[in-house]
Amino acid sequence: MAKIIWLNLNDRNPIYTHLVDKYAVREYISQKIGTKYLNTLYGVYEQVEDIDFTTLPKSFVLKGTHGADMILICRDKSQFDISKAKKTMRKWLSTNFYKLWGEHAYDKVPPRIICEQYLANTNESALVDFKYHCFHGEPKHIQIDRDRFVNHTLNFYDLEWNRLPFGLWYPQAKEDLPKPKNLEIMTQLARTLAQGFKFVRVDFYNVVGHIYFGEMTFYPCNGFGVFDPVEKDFEFGSWLHLDKDNPNYSLDY
Repeated sequence: MAKIIWLNLNDRNPIYTHLVDKYAVREYISQKIGTKYLNTLYGVYEQVEDIDFTTLPKSFVLKGTHGADMILICRDKSQFDISKAKKTMRKWLSTNFYKLWGEHAYDKVPPRIICEQYLANTNESALVDFKYHCFHGEPKHIQIDRDRFVNHTLNFYDLEWNRLPFGLWYPQAKEDLPKPKNLEIMTQLARTLAQGFKFVRVDFYNVVGHIYFGEMTFYPCNGFGVFDPVEKDFEFGSWLHLDKDNPNYSLDY
């Protein structure tokens, strides 16, 4: 994780600001892998007052574009506390995620709210996250996050879907997630999006056989994640090669 911190301090590619922005990144995804992998967008708003809840469907998801852990899930609008949601979103819009956590990529991201289609996995309390850790354009491991709002578990698998005997922060789930039928396609999409970056974590959702792009993360855990056992931290670090003489590199876009 120390190398992730080094990247945050030294690798200042301006494209990161575009890619961590949860609205702006949609343009990049459309060009790189196509719009079919984007979730349906209902709206993007600069102010909470711009959101017309009467026009939104029964279920939806609201997210802040300029930080992490800014999400509100509405499964049934008739039971959704709109007043409370507005108060939460106003707090989001007044939050400078860069000043809060020091991740420079967020420094120039405009604070906005997006509303997207609600997605759900059958027999899961929350969407399953498929997170590819990619080093120099090549996926190495797949991190699987489940039940994140109830009893968050985290497991690692290799690219052939063999479970790996280590964890990161959260406890490991006892039961394995079935191998997705479209795993190879999802892996190739991660590989495509990871090209040109020293390190990036590429996240997807996989719902009823359809792959949806989640986000691109350049500094997971802000560089402070704790592996179990700790030796895995050194293994991950061995895959990331830093060029101290030329920390910035170009990416055609």
